[in-house]
Amino acid sequence: MSTTLRASMDGRSDIPGMRIGLFSLLLMLVCGTASAIEPKAKTPAGSRDAVRLAALSFIEPNGTQREVMEVWSNGTVKAFELSGTPQNPVQITHTDRLSPTELRSLHQQLIEDYQLATQTSDRLREAINVASVEQQLSANIESAAASEIGVLVGREWRTVTCPAVSILATRFPQVTEVQNFAAAQSRLQNIAAVALLGGARAADQQAATATHKLKEMHPEAGVITRRDLLMVRRLPNESRIVQFRYAGPPGADEGYLVNMTQSPEGPTRVSVMDSPTVVR
Repeated sequence: MSTTLRASMDGRSDIPGMRIGLFSLLLMLVCGTASAIEPKAKTPAGSRDAVRLAALSFIEPNGTQREVMEVWSNGTVKAFELSGTPQNPVQITHTDRLSPTELRSLHQQLIEDYQLATQTSDRLREAINVASVEQQLSANIESAAASEIGVLVGREWRTVTCPAVSILATRFPQVTEVQNFAAAQSRLQNIAAVALLGGARAADQQAATATHKLKEMHPEAGVITRRDLLMVRRLPNESRIVQFRYAGPPGADEGYLVNMTQSPEGPTRVSVMDSPTVVR
């Protein structure tokens, strides 16, 4: 894992390879309508044969778009973190790497399990509006950011956008399009969080600490893994918050959030809170 820094110029404020070649060939058979298509996929400096496979960004109500993460065909993960001040923001790029098996699994999830190859922003929004009318629940969430997921399908870069993902996913649990998008976003955010934490080994160590604390309070709870990592956030005082979510056994009405506040000046503080799985 490595970290690079560059100054942000837009004033935004916070917060392999035979196997891969064969897999990409199969993906070219997937068809669907794109919400947006880039004529040529981006290629990182020093990696002429690598292209983006997936990306996640947030779009604020004022139109500002903030990159969250990217995954590349050589396994490179780039997670972007904003530091500094609103007047002098600095973008920090944390890098990690997925194994060929992890990379294939992720791309298959996005394309097949979450159906992003055939999804469009318009179709997703229509499904939300229908559910809103049927259930008489508002689908307009003021001041909420939208999420944009990009994915490489064959040789085409396609993007799908969904507003207020977390809120609408819990408000309309029967809308498959929203649930798939939310699951895809959560998976990409988890990969980014692992990179922000320093990679898989560091995330596994933190998960073990979170499990120990959770079992102290709830002995019946299971094991927390790095796949349960929700968020890593750096604070102005150089402390950071690491948050895991243990969902509980299948069918459970609530799980637990394990929050770890880590400071360079003292021991880690760990707290456990109930986490309802259904919020409307």
